[in-house]
Amino acid sequence: MSMIIDAHMHLGEDLIYNSNDDEERVLGYMKEFGIGGVILQPGLKVWDWHRSCERIRDFALANPGRGWGIVSYTPHCSDEEYMEHVTWAVRELGFVAIKLHPEAYCCAPNAPQAQKVYEAARKLGVPVMIHTGNGVASALPSLAIPAALEYPDVTFVLAHAGGGMFGSEALVAAQACPNIYLETSWCPVYVVRNFVEKLGSSRLMFGTDNPDNVGVELAKHRALHLSDEDLNQCLGDTARKVFSLKTAEQQ
Repeated sequence: MSMIIDAHMHLGEDLIYNSNDDEERVLGYMKEFGIGGVILQPGLKVWDWHRSCERIRDFALANPGRGWGIVSYTPHCSDEEYMEHVTWAVRELGFVAIKLHPEAYCCAPNAPQAQKVYEAARKLGVPVMIHTGNGVASALPSLAIPAALEYPDVTFVLAHAGGGMFGSEALVAAQACPNIYLETSWCPVYVVRNFVEKLGSSRLMFGTDNPDNVGVELAKHRALHLSDEDLNQCLGDTARKVFSLKTAEQQ
C-alpha cells in the first residue's frame, strides 16, 4: 500500500476554533494509525503568526519527508503585504500551498479580496486550498467555480468538500472545473462513495482536520471496499501529486 498522507491537519493554537494540538499529539496519531505524512496548517488567529508558521517548518525539518505546511493569511490587507507573507512561507519555509478560509477571514472565494490569494498562488506555483462547508453562505463550494475558471493554471482543493451537507455542490464544482480537487474530511461515507463513482479517486484526497477524527476518516474510506488502486489514490497518491510532495519513501 502507498504511504498514507493526511492532507488537512492543524498544529498549534487557534484562537477562533479554540484548538491547540501540539507536535506530540500529531506524531502520536500518525504512529497509532499508520499515517506516513501530514500537511499542517497554522491557526487562523494566533498571537504570533510568524512563529506559528516556523513551528510547522520545524516539524517538517524534524520529520523529513513526513511533514509539510500550508500557509494561511488574511486577505484583508494590501496586495504587497499579502504577497510578502505568503512568499516568505512558501519560499523560505517550504510550504506547499496557500489556504483561504472564508468563514474565519470573512472572505468568500468570489470576493474581490480573494483575488490576491489566487494571484499569489499563480506566481508562486502552488495550489490553493479553500475551506468549504461550515460558514455558509461564504463557504459554499460553488463560490470557488469562478476562480477556478479564471485561473485554470492554478490547482484548487476544496477542504471538507462541502462538509457533507453541501457535498453534491462540491461534486458539481469539481465536475465543472478539472482543476478542482476534493478533500473529504467530515463528509459521510455515502457522500465519499458518490465522489468516487462520479468523479474518480484521482480527484479525491484523505484529510482529517483534527486528531480525534483520524480513525473515523480512515474507517470511512476502508468501509467503501475500494480497489487497491482507488484506495491508494484517496489515501495518499492524489495529495502527493497535487502538492508535489517529496515523501520519505522517495528519500
